[in-house]
Amino acid sequence: MQILIFIVILGILVGFELFYYRKHALDSVDLNVHFSQKVANFGEVIEVVEIAQNNKKLPLPFLLLKFEAPLVLEFKDMTNTSVSDLLYREDMLTMRPFSRHTRKIKARCSKRGFYSIARVNISTSDLFLLERMTKDYPTEDSITILPERIDTSELKPLLSITFSDILQRRTLLTDPFSFAGIREYQPWDPMRSINWTATAKTGDFMVNQNASTSTRQVSIFLNLEVYNTKGSTSLLEKSISLAFSYMCELVNAGIPTAIYTNGKDIQSQTPVISEMDADKSTLLRRAVELARIDLNQDVLPFPTLLEEYAFTMNRDDYIVIISPKYDGSFRPAILNLTRTHQSLLWVMPAYKYTAQFNLESQLASKFYRWEVIGHD
Repeated sequence: MQILIFIVILGILVGFELFYYRKHALDSVDLNVHFSQKVANFGEVIEVVEIAQNNKKLPLPFLLLKFEAPLVLEFKDMTNTSVSDLLYREDMLTMRPFSRHTRKIKARCSKRGFYSIARVNISTSDLFLLERMTKDYPTEDSITILPERIDTSELKPLLSITFSDILQRRTLLTDPFSFAGIREYQPWDPMRSINWTATAKTGDFMVNQNASTSTRQVSIFLNLEVYNTKGSTSLLEKSISLAFSYMCELVNAGIPTAIYTNGKDIQSQTPVISEMDADKSTLLRRAVELARIDLNQDVLPFPTLLEEYAFTMNRDDYIVIISPKYDGSFRPAILNLTRTHQSLLWVMPAYKYTAQFNLESQLASKFYRWEVIGHD
């Protein structure tokens, strides 16, 4: 009889305990999963931070914290992580009353883009592990990974072509009696422009900048139309990185630069346009704009982009077109542009095995094939 009474009392206690945990187990439990920074460089190691807090007297025998992260975040520690279309992370811990848990997971940013944490939830149980309770938490945290910055040594041929054209033309308009400042020496600067006094003070070669009666601008047109039947995007990513790196070099040399793309922003779904600017302080904002291009969206036809912006530009502006695509309506469009703008260069990112093609005579002197390592 006593055993029966004990079992009944135990059943009542267990039932009450289960009922109470169903109602209050996840009350006053806070959960936050966020990135350690809002903007990161390509290849940079950041942290994904988990913070769970039990703000009540009721203990939790276990807390299973789950979140989904984009594959481009390469976790240094893949413990409790499964890989599919996303990274699925699960961490288990015990939460005492009024306790707090913080964990920082290091991750490498392996691809340009705008990313967010897809879903966050926690699960717990009653003291007897009879039933699991789950709760989803909203998350709006995101990170922007900037385009890869290409090493200057890889850009030297392109920069040499650009500066030989720009500086030769601008020399005719330069006022040798008007001093505009001092900057670091670049390989394309003439030796006569070196400021030896400033060089001795800094330990690095410095050059004088003379003001120009007319500042020559560079307009970069980035074509992100698919370039093969497979719909590959690897060369398009290289093109974005090239446009970004090239713009940085030009702005650092004091040359106003704009970027016009037919790629669309991941949220606004409008073409990404970076207006003419020579201010170094705006480079981060412009890099973020390029990082947000979504290659999964349909792009604006490139001839339309040229018609809207290129044909209305000053005839003396230097136009650089970056495009791995070379067929269809692309070449007729830039051939038409050469009739009004002679200062034009077409840069074609390509793999070594990419087939050669017959180039029109009008474009032969305006074409530069930029070969990259890899394959589609």
